[in-house]
Amino acid sequence: MKALYYVGEKSMEMRDIPVPTAGPGRYLVKVRANGICGSDVEGYLGKTGRRLAPMIMGHEVAGVIAEAPAAAKHAVGTRVVIFPKPFCGECEFCKKGMVNVCPSGICMGVLDQDGSMTEFVAVEEKYLIPFADTLSFSEAAMTEPLAVAYRSVQKLSDQEIAEAAHCLVIGAGTIGLLVVALLKLRGAKHVIVADATDFRLGVARTMGADATINSRAGDFIEAVKTLTDGRLCDFSIEAVGIGATAANSLDCLRIGGTAVWIGNAQKLVEVNMQKIVTTELTIKGNYVYDFAGFEASLKLLEQGRIDVSPLMTNVYPLADGVQAFRDLENNREGKMLKVFLENA
Repeated sequence: MKALYYVGEKSMEMRDIPVPTAGPGRYLVKVRANGICGSDVEGYLGKTGRRLAPMIMGHEVAGVIAEAPAAAKHAVGTRVVIFPKPFCGECEFCKKGMVNVCPSGICMGVLDQDGSMTEFVAVEEKYLIPFADTLSFSEAAMTEPLAVAYRSVQKLSDQEIAEAAHCLVIGAGTIGLLVVALLKLRGAKHVIVADATDFRLGVARTMGADATINSRAGDFIEAVKTLTDGRLCDFSIEAVGIGATAANSLDCLRIGGTAVWIGNAQKLVEVNMQKIVTTELTIKGNYVYDFAGFEASLKLLEQGRIDVSPLMTNVYPLADGVQAFRDLENNREGKMLKVFLENA
């Protein structure tokens, strides 16, 4: 079968490898669609150290069961989304529902763990979630990024969202744009989105943003003050993960505000501790998703409550995966949002 390998900085290649065997308790899933995550692109560019060549990337995935083990819960032909973060189900974190931080395994397609940018993968039953044929495979693959956004928005209570006069989403990539849609779904009143590209800010407005800021066009905090009548924001959600945007996520907050950090591109950042202490700010980290949130995200897609179509900008066959990454490398205007690799 064909598999797309990351083989070094800015270098991908297509290889022929054996089809994996299903084995006891494991299904053989024919991969039909992979979303290319921003972390895949950062790994390809050699920026993060989160991809260790040679390996197969990919963790935003939907497919169809090609082979099922004995006494299988799911039948051959079932359309499934794969939950990509291994968990044991028995540790103290799993018992609290925090399977996202279970130490038993690394997310598929991360570090040296092979992922789903290939024709077939072998998967344990507990990681398979069936989905309705009302969704395309690429739409179903959006479950994974939606689940990241979903968990971040769940860090905020209904009361916090209802009482917030203004909130800010920093970063209008796939995750940030999905955060906007989820905030509006939960009734957020004045959602401001900041990004450095006008194209993505336009998509943010399509997703429900009430106001936008091009962070390269002028003084960021002055723009926030203008849009909030000097009040600043009750909460912010940061979906970039570098020092400058982390600082912005705090500087935009009023006294007692909350920042939720999703972005994870830079390991160490500098923050204004005096502002955090003297204005009693709260910072909440958000790491991927729990299983319940993943299922809830798929349900939102099935019910049509979140429209992901404005984000789905490019589709390549898996065979053209090398070109897809080259094109993303040159995506300077940000017009390639969610890019998919599809198998027939």
